[in-house]
Amino acid sequence: MLDDLNFLINPVAGTTGAPIVDRWMVKGCHIYLPDTPKPVSAICYNNLLYSYVKLCPNLEAAQRAAGRLMERGNRVVLTQVPKGLVLWVLEVDAKIA
Repeated sequence: MLDDLNFLINPVAGTTGAPIVDRWMVKGCHIYLPDTPKPVSAICYNNLLYSYVKLCPNLEAAQRAAGRLMERGNRVVLTQVPKGLVLWVLEVDAKIA
């Protein structure tokens, strides 16, 4: 069981290094970003807030999108949903809505 959990929170071998986090490990919420008047969809994971970026239909697309964000210095996580993988980016200046 512990090995299964480690897979969910650690980078997938051969990927960009973005962890795939099980949905039960995150809490959905909405956040305010500094330059955005309306709240955006987000998750709270490890007491950090991540805003929604996009839904990727498969692991390869998620890896590419996560890699682009990580190259720019962003910290990202992925969650798996029935339609694919959702990409989230860390928002250090966000406030809970």
